[in-house]
Amino acid sequence: MQEKHKKAVRIGSLLIFAAVMIILTVVCWPVVDLIRSEEGREQLKVFVDDHFLLGIVMFLVLQVLQIVVAMIPGAVVQVLGGVLFGGFWGAVLCLIGTLAGEAAVFYIVRIFGKPLVEAIIDIRQIKRLSFLEDTKKCELAVFIMFLIPVMPKDALTYFAPLTKIKPSAFFLLSMFARSPWVIISCVFGSSISEGNILIAVILSAIVAVAGIIGILYKDKVIGMFREARKSHNDNSAQ
Repeated sequence: MQEKHKKAVRIGSLLIFAAVMIILTVVCWPVVDLIRSEEGREQLKVFVDDHFLLGIVMFLVLQVLQIVVAMIPGAVVQVLGGVLFGGFWGAVLCLIGTLAGEAAVFYIVRIFGKPLVEAIIDIRQIKRLSFLEDTKKCELAVFIMFLIPVMPKDALTYFAPLTKIKPSAFFLLSMFARSPWVIISCVFGSSISEGNILIAVILSAIVAVAGIIGILYKDKVIGMFREARKSHNDNSAQ
């Protein structure tokens, strides 16, 4: 009976979590819809200028939602942050929202465990990241995977809490690794907004080169860590 009660509580909690995420998504969807067009972004900018504090709160909620639900690419929100708040403050708000979103995901996963992750993340992504479960280099792997563009960061955010990594280490490493790309995206958005096309082009080139490198070496990096895990397991078995 006690086991059935625990299972019922777990399922009920998951349903409540899903309902809250759906409600937040519906509430924020008009903002997401505006992001898609230049006219919409301009409307958002006017709104933030007229309702600054409310604009900050809305943007933080959008950034948190991007991490928790991953319904839109993170770079889109970051560029929007630069457009609305400038390069510096846009980056600050993006990082605050990202940290809040990561903390929400981390502790929710620690409470509900793998069933929640399997309900949200593609099973193929989970299998790809399974090398993190018992590798001694988990912290290094987390840092490198958040640092390299095109890595499966959304899946990693949900999978990392299933490992033995400490919350403080995860937050510190992920935020430090994310920061350069968040700053670049926000400065890009600010440059576009202010008409500094040269800076925008230079930043686009940096992102493009980094993206190409990420695409070329993504599988090799993951393969390197998978081999390290396999080698560690083989040594332990001997």
